[in-house]
Amino acid sequence: MFYYIKGIVAEIQDNLIIIENNGIGYKIYFYNPSILSLEQKIKIFTYFDVKEEQHNLYGFLKKEMLNFFQKLITIPGIGPKSAIVISNSEFFTETQKAIQQNDIDYLIKFPGIGKKTAQQIIFHLQQKLSIHTNNNIVLNQKQKDIQKALRNLGFSSKQIQTVLPKLDSTSNIEIMLKEALKLLVK
Repeated sequence: MFYYIKGIVAEIQDNLIIIENNGIGYKIYFYNPSILSLEQKIKIFTYFDVKEEQHNLYGFLKKEMLNFFQKLITIPGIGPKSAIVISNSEFFTETQKAIQQNDIDYLIKFPGIGKKTAQQIIFHLQQKLSIHTNNNIVLNQKQKDIQKALRNLGFSSKQIQTVLPKLDSTSNIEIMLKEALKLLVK
């Protein structure tokens, strides 16, 4: 219903903000509103959640975060309040990386997310995220080092991008580089 709202931050509370636009104050649930300041002009992408007795707006600074939130709430066991924490900008990139790398331990750090729910998140989103980030894969430091080494050895970006997802990121960098070279030399 509302894709985004432009306005001025009129009020900041623990987990929500009030955005004033043309004399109307919109109450928007927003994770970590302390990053905003009163009277700040802002554009917030929103999700309008309709329940029997409640209508709530959830806000995001980027549309990619909103899209990620919308994917999360389709997963059994994930509601809007958990999803807004997971899709927050502070955790956004790291969370997507954790999903792509099957990192259950990272996901269970979020409030209300246990091992079973973390497995559900990975199961439901891993393919969707890899499709959307295929040309812009989120890399950890080891993968960045491998990528740099392979470029220095003369391999193309396309070759490197096909090999990186196949590497075990829990191995040490030397083993990862050997695995990458084996795959590329075939």
